[in-house]
Amino acid sequence: MKCAHHENEAVAICVHCGRALCASCAQPTAGQRMVCSDSCATALSRNDRAMQLILQKSYQNARASAFYCFLCGALSAGGAVGANYYLPMPFLIWFTAGCSVVFIASGIWYGRIARKQSLDS
Repeated sequence: MKCAHHENEAVAICVHCGRALCASCAQPTAGQRMVCSDSCATALSRNDRAMQLILQKSYQNARASAFYCFLCGALSAGGAVGANYYLPMPFLIWFTAGCSVVFIASGIWYGRIARKQSLDS
């Protein structure tokens, strides 16, 4: 493969735009990735920052979902106990107790995801 700007043999490919680069055209970035120009380096840096923001928001979303599931599980458990004393209907008691179990299990699942994401970053 030939360089996109010169007739020299390519030694790398720009990680942002995909152009072939010879030894004189290749510019390494801070992460040792090759780019062809300053504009590609800037775009790559912007993409890296955007990816970090997405990962951070994903972590926050998992934590918020875990909290919401635990809250709904606690409210459903309270509803099951209240239904047992005030409206002794077996279906209502079992339904709210089942919802409580599902919500708490979901909260544990989201909590594990949030913990894993915090350890990965």
